[in-house]
Order: sequence, then structure tokens, then C-alpha cells
Amino acid sequence: MNNEEILVPLIVFTSIVVLIGLMLAYQLLKKRQFIKLLEQHGDMQPEAIEAVGRFFFASQNDLRKGAFLLVIALAIWGFSFLVEFRSGGNLDLNQALNGIALFPCFSGLAYLLLFYASRGK
Repeated sequence: MNNEEILVPLIVFTSIVVLIGLMLAYQLLKKRQFIKLLEQHGDMQPEAIEAVGRFFFASQNDLRKGAFLLVIALAIWGFSFLVEFRSGGNLDLNQALNGIALFPCFSGLAYLLLFYASRGK
């Protein structure tokens, strides 16, 4: 096994981990900003806190997350169809990438369902 056979899966899986890490870091940063805002204005009315919370955690975010995750899934699927990996063993890498693409696909669909469910309220 040479380095080229290891490099492609390593890059693919590392990029997925980095992407998820960036999404989680952004969520943490947003929550910290919200808490910092509440600490600065400790005498806020509950209605004002709710309005600020709706701004920070709007249902539009579910639409954006859903669309973003669906685009990631389509990119992984497109990559697996454009690149033809040799199947020299038990694992076909194209099928593995298609399976991996199902995770952001279904997550994106779940966020879109959450957006449409919250919009109806």
C-alpha cells in the first residue's frame, strides 16, 4: 500500500471532521455572545430576552443549516460519482462515500423539516 492510497480517504475524512468542528465552534461562539449580552443587560424584561433569543436562534438558521448540509451531501455524492476508485478489496470506496453522504443529507432534511414545522406556529 503506497501513500496515494491512504492520502485520499485521509483528506476526505479529515475535511468532514474539520467541517463539523467549525460548525460546532460557530454554535458555541453564538451561544457565548448571547450569554454575554444577557450578562451585560441583566435587568432585561423576559419579553426582551425572548426577542433577542429569537434573533440569535431564529428558525431561518434551520433553513440555512438544512440547505448547507444538503449541498455538502450533494458535493460528496458528486465527488464519488466523478472519481472512480479502484475496488481492490472488500470495500468499494464509492459506495462508502455514498453512505457517508447520507449523514449530512438526512441531517439537512431534518433541519428543513424543523424550519417548516416552526414556521407554521
